[in-house]
Amino acid sequence: MVALPFLTDRLPLEPGKADARGPGLVVIRSAAMQRLLTLLRASATTSRSVLLVGPSGSGRNYLTQVLHAMSPRADKPIIEVSSLANSLPEHWFDAAAQARDGTLVITDLERLDDYGQRDLLLLLVELGKRSIAPSICATAEPELETAQRTGKFSRSLYDRLAILRFEVPSLSERQDDLPDLCRLLLHEHTQLHQPGRTPPELSDAALSLLQTHDWPGNVRELSNILLRAVLWSSHDRIDVEQLIPLFPQPPSQQELLIPIGTSLDEAERRLIVATLRSCEGNKQKAATMLGITRRTLYQKLARYRMS
Repeated sequence: MVALPFLTDRLPLEPGKADARGPGLVVIRSAAMQRLLTLLRASATTSRSVLLVGPSGSGRNYLTQVLHAMSPRADKPIIEVSSLANSLPEHWFDAAAQARDGTLVITDLERLDDYGQRDLLLLLVELGKRSIAPSICATAEPELETAQRTGKFSRSLYDRLAILRFEVPSLSERQDDLPDLCRLLLHEHTQLHQPGRTPPELSDAALSLLQTHDWPGNVRELSNILLRAVLWSSHDRIDVEQLIPLFPQPPSQQELLIPIGTSLDEAERRLIVATLRSCEGNKQKAATMLGITRRTLYQKLARYRMS
């Protein structure tokens, strides 16, 4: 895991603000996250509006705190307000007043109705006249782009908010980050909910299982599953048998797509992991489905360091 030097320790924010803990370590092993964090760092010196666009659960809101922590406003307030909460004009102006010369974070931007868009535009126009005003950082799901192109979202408002626009990668686009993310999340969940306990570790087989999941809920979904692992298991080592029941429901997918060019060893490893998952970790049943003996399955698990 690569930890940005200025984020190796948690940076406390003012009590009652968006996240009293502040941002901590940022996992940026993947090329997608390295590029994003490099661009965020380069943009942190300006106070121009920022728009972070990414799928639900990808960590958009967390990255607004990272951006704030990297900026000259790091010691100023950071106030988060959801577009779902209230669209009355005074709601926006009150939030801006609290943020003062810090950062005003506006989440769920794609949910703003016509009235909310109008009121937010009025706020941005007013803030543009002030010598002291918060920096604006907005987050939205990719649907915002479609809404803007079809006229359902104000182009004028979009252009004011997207001066610096960033795409937040989904978890499937940053698979190289998964092992470090798992270790980080297991550590944080254990520290928060079971202080004094040594964080459990994932076996190679359990990690392989996580790597075969498509993660429609992104980092939030991964975090939820690992929280269950911490709370519902007393094991120091989480294996496939303990991990599979932590998913919301058994996977319904009965097909495994393997890209052309995948090595035979990697294809076999993926097939074994997918079969084990479909059998809810039952090795005898998995061996039967694969047409091999239980002993052969254990040999293959050892070969791929999945036992």
